[in-house]
Amino acid sequence: MEDFKDISLQKIYDARERIGPIIKQTPLLQSNILSKKWNKSIGLKLENLQPTGAFKLRGAANALLSLSEDEKKRGVVTMSTGNHGKAVAYVAKKMGMKAVICISELVPKVKIDAMEALGATVVIAGKNQDEALNSALQMQEKQGLKYISPFDDPAIIAGQGTTTLEILEQNPETDTLLVPLSGGGLMSGMAFTAKALNPSIRLIGVTNDTEPAMYTSIKAGHIVQVDEFESIADALPGPISEDNRYTFEMCKRYVDDMLLISEEQIAQAMAYALLKEKQVLEGGGAATLALLMNEKAKNFGQNVVAVCSGNSVAMDVLLPIASEYQQYIDNTFK
Repeated sequence: MEDFKDISLQKIYDARERIGPIIKQTPLLQSNILSKKWNKSIGLKLENLQPTGAFKLRGAANALLSLSEDEKKRGVVTMSTGNHGKAVAYVAKKMGMKAVICISELVPKVKIDAMEALGATVVIAGKNQDEALNSALQMQEKQGLKYISPFDDPAIIAGQGTTTLEILEQNPETDTLLVPLSGGGLMSGMAFTAKALNPSIRLIGVTNDTEPAMYTSIKAGHIVQVDEFESIADALPGPISEDNRYTFEMCKRYVDDMLLISEEQIAQAMAYALLKEKQVLEGGGAATLALLMNEKAKNFGQNVVAVCSGNSVAMDVLLPIASEYQQYIDNTFK
């Protein structure tokens, strides 16, 4: 723990105090269907019920509220696949700050509309996250805006770590945490906090099986560049930059296992969430459910909590998916 000098358990508790007026303490819903199916306690941490629809609000609130007065006056710029941008826009609006969000062409319209509705300036800058990031860093230099990383930042990581504090208060018996894994901000914060409070808790990352950046990098022992691609879980794909300071090392140290899921499994999980748990989840938000719907769930502990991380999906995308898999869901999960 002592190696990460910018991150400490105290800073996680400080973050919770700081962001309390902005975020919502989300419910930990017992999944009766999945608990019965696997004969264990399975809880769903519903971060999709945050005011901006995703866990990203925790980190963004902590980062923006930690800025100096001068930085607040100048405003912020960030790169995002959508949910981080929405969170930054939401907090910036509350604070009366300028916010510019650089995104790639792969970000769905539902997320762009949400960011613009919150008053942010949205700049579509390139075909992938690397190009969007370059644009954000150029704006930081030219306009004097403060750059807010979507994941590789101590304030962001500390904010995301507050999710674990809530889970362990809601269910102190938790022995396994299933966490969506992309750039690693959520996983780093949650895993650091969990291991500090109870080292026996298992952290399992869940990510897509096509070009998974963190998974591939940790397996290789160094950061590996991957291609970005269009996915039903648009929050999961994307690169980790070579100058990553925190999340790669933290995930390497604190994550016990990483498991891959397919596009079809993600779609089925989105359908299951809507039809059986009555929750709207985007692809990345349903990733952990995809694991709990197959035989791998047998290998988890007796008190499992899965983070359902976001709800940014258009109904004209979700409803056809639910219709396509309804018969399978009804026959398999009763």
